Amino acid sequence: MARKEASPAAFFVRYGVIAVAAFIGEDTCIRGYRFYSYAPGWWLQMDQVPLLVPLIWPLVILSADQVGRAVGVSRRWAWLWAFGCVAVDASLVEVVAVRAGYWTWVERGHLEVPVIGILGWGFFAAGAILPKAWPLVSGPVAVHIGIQATWWGLFRHTMRVDLSPASTYVVAALSLGLVIAIVLTGRTGRVPFAVAGPRMLAAGLFVVLLATLVPSVPLYVHLAAVAVPYLVMTEWRARTRWPASQRAATPPSPPGKGPAPPSPDG
Repeated sequence: MARKEASPAAFFVRYGVIAVAAFIGEDTCIRGYRFYSYAPGWWLQMDQVPLLVPLIWPLVILSADQVGRAVGVSRRWAWLWAFGCVAVDASLVEVVAVRAGYWTWVERGHLEVPVIGILGWGFFAAGAILPKAWPLVSGPVAVHIGIQATWWGLFRHTMRVDLSPASTYVVAALSLGLVIAIVLTGRTGRVPFAVAGPRMLAAGLFVVLLATLVPSVPLYVHLAAVAVPYLVMTEWRARTRWPASQRAATPPSPPGKGPAPPSPDG
């Protein structure tokens, strides 16, 4: 579910702008770097990118922004939250989809996906969520700046081989650390199910896809590492507190007295 907008029209405008920006960002990345490619057979492909892909990512990004609002991330740091949250989401999408053969990377990395490939959508999300920025420009610019900076600064020199099984242990440790941070900062049960539910439904599609593949313990560990922090942040119990206005309008009972008995007249 995307964050609350001023009106449905405003949401769809924002969704459309980010979708166009996502297509521009991904198409230019594929053409410019030739680091991955989609498998033949995708329905309705535009140049290098299947149409379905840029239609999905705005929902991922906007819902990640709404999760950030629910756990109290300030708007000043919303772009950083979007980077981390979407990179986590992208990691699950990548490792499952690549194993299923939907696209392939030139180099390997974590479960056949280079780490820079996982971070790419995080860079785009950060640019798309930047305050006072136009996502149509800031999204594609951010993804190229992020890729160039991390490639020349790190990934050109290291982590270009199969990182398993060490990378699986690292992912599990990062997930555990994130859960501990969520608990210590009091952010457990902060995300309403109305926000978390649609995200779970979307993730469930990849769980079903994973179930059709050859069993893989590292993939199952990665799935759990992504899911558990979200589950910890989700509000599972229905809210039972009265609205503040209703509580204020209800006078308290005098100390030591219960409700007034009914009158003889009924």
